[in-house]
Amino acid sequence: MQKSKSKEAAQLPDQEFSLMIERAKTGDNEALLRVLKEMEPEIMEVVGFLKLSKEEGIQEITMQFIEKIRS
Repeated sequence: MQKSKSKEAAQLPDQEFSLMIERAKTGDNEALLRVLKEMEPEIMEVVGFLKLSKEEGIQEITMQFIEKIRS
């Protein structure tokens, strides 16, 4: 999953974002939270396309994202 260049994003430089992904893959929960915060605008955008409530959609996307990073 690539980080989009959304103007609402927290604006981590690409190199730092990649480093946070790698740290999250190795079990760094702080890095994982930072990545999720960075991806929040994109997650919120995708939630609108799901046939779930907003809360369920956020939870589902977040869970899938974490599973993908940690696998």
